[in-house]
Amino acid sequence: MFINEIQGKPLTKPLEVTITKQYIAGNEELEIFGQGDTEEEAVEDLKEALLDIYEDLLTVEKYTDSGKEYRDKILAYF
Repeated sequence: MFINEIQGKPLTKPLEVTITKQYIAGNEELEIFGQGDTEEEAVEDLKEALLDIYEDLLTVEKYTDSGKEYRDKILAYF
């Protein structure tokens, strides 16, 4: 499954998401996961987590080298 937008904001590239039987949605590259009582709730939880991280990244002024790498991975989807 791929996510192409979050709350009406289109992503610049699709984010691949896997769904487990326990209704956990995740993207291992970004190490982002969501969970819920249904597949749809798990995906929505993952979207909220990704959006929260994205918004936090916009407020940070200095990054470590590994922080820059992670920031660039996240920002590549927006």
